[in-house]
Amino acid sequence: MTFFRFSLVAIFVQFFVQIQAQKLVQEQNQIWVGYMTSTRLSPRYSWWNDTHLVPNGFFVLRTGLTRNFQPSSITAGYAYLLLPLSAEDQSLKRREHRPWAQIQATFPLPNGFSVSNRIRYDARFRQTVSNGELSDGYSFVNRLRLLISVRKSINVPDQAAWKPFVSLNEELLVNFGKEVTFNSFDQNRISLMVGASRANVQLQIGYMSRFVQTGYQLFVNNHTLVMWVTHRIGDSSKPRHEENVTE
Repeated sequence: MTFFRFSLVAIFVQFFVQIQAQKLVQEQNQIWVGYMTSTRLSPRYSWWNDTHLVPNGFFVLRTGLTRNFQPSSITAGYAYLLLPLSAEDQSLKRREHRPWAQIQATFPLPNGFSVSNRIRYDARFRQTVSNGELSDGYSFVNRLRLLISVRKSINVPDQAAWKPFVSLNEELLVNFGKEVTFNSFDQNRISLMVGASRANVQLQIGYMSRFVQTGYQLFVNNHTLVMWVTHRIGDSSKPRHEENVTE
């Protein structure tokens, strides 16, 4: 119930920020494609990799080692990113080196529902900018991410090759540390996805509202078409609620 309360609070926070800064919100459209793999190394360990691309936006290449429990998992790893300096200028991108770690737990519910909760920490080493130009130095920011995902399996005959589902996801991202000044709130993401799983492959497509703070009282609401593919390697067991690893 704690995570459900958090989800409601996060939605309220997004609504409140939009109301307070409605004259300073820029709207833009995006397409987000992602390919994720989870390679089983042993009954308890797996190797995670994912790549994400938003054309004229960001690029993410991430890897990590997962320790599997029941019903939870812990993952830690490293990510390399190219991120635009601003919503107005998507051409100039700065590098980011990001050690990260997360804990995730998934619980089955009656009537084909399941809920997945995730807490992730990002250690963000971002290339510094001076007078609109990239420099060789890096700044450091801590970020905490809290996600809840509710998924509903759609009933199909047992012999059907693809198992469809729909999911509703809410994630709040907040910054902390001495270098954070005006933007403890980083961004909020709400998405509605439809997908299907077959053996070791999962396909998802849907809509995400990614509401991002880009400056003091400056925000961008990204209306995003999301298309993700997840591939489990060395594990052809019954599909489960997949890990949520996003930018």
